[in-house]
Amino acid sequence: MMNQEKKALLAVSFGTSYTQAIESCIVPVEQAMKAAAGEYDLFRAFTSGMIIKKLKNVCHICVDTPGEALEALAEKGYGTIAVQPTHILAGTEYHDLAKTTEEFARSHPQVKVLMGQPLLYENDDYTRVAGALGCWMPKTGAHDVVVLMGHGTEHFSNSSYFALQHYLDQLSTRAVYVANVEAPPVLEEVMERMCREGVRNVYLMPFMLVAGDHARNDMAGEDEDSWYNILTRHGFSVEVILRGLGESEDFCRLYAQKVRKLIS
Repeated sequence: MMNQEKKALLAVSFGTSYTQAIESCIVPVEQAMKAAAGEYDLFRAFTSGMIIKKLKNVCHICVDTPGEALEALAEKGYGTIAVQPTHILAGTEYHDLAKTTEEFARSHPQVKVLMGQPLLYENDDYTRVAGALGCWMPKTGAHDVVVLMGHGTEHFSNSSYFALQHYLDQLSTRAVYVANVEAPPVLEEVMERMCREGVRNVYLMPFMLVAGDHARNDMAGEDEDSWYNILTRHGFSVEVILRGLGESEDFCRLYAQKVRKLIS
């Protein structure tokens, strides 16, 4: 039997197969969201089936999909379920999650279901994220820049990266460029801009919740096509900073704000 006083917070991340990154990047965000949710019990789900499978087969760690987690919470009698994603954009993963949540809500009308927003969703989010990045990144000099590696997506929400760049350009204390692994703006475009501006030194950081596979391999890996090696070959002095956004207290607070807005 459903109990409306029994409330669950389902924290949904893309996930990572790096168990140390779960502890250093995902757990702090989940704990911040739990603190913001008060009486809600905290649960976890990942949206990446590939990561869920790898964690189970290699690390013997079981993580539910969002659909599995929602059904389990209903069976446990939770009458209110707040679903809060840790995704950066309202891209494909987010919309698939929203669809799963909507389908669950239709099939379980006795459960009150709340769906939260990703990190970048409303106009004010860009100001807050740019400010948090300003505190998170190293200070830069006249010939230095920070290059943030985003994931990128074919979804129309990829425009969020261009919008964020606009707000990052307003940071008087930082020179920051966003480039993506899988969609524009790409690294080559950013390098052209850096060459025009006489940049010599680059701090390379992931713009991702977790410093996982993309950060460790595509960004900082030993292969010749890693961003570190590409930038080095083009004459830049490169320092890699392998820290996911989940390690930042400011970003944990931003996700906590999302939860407070959701349950209010």
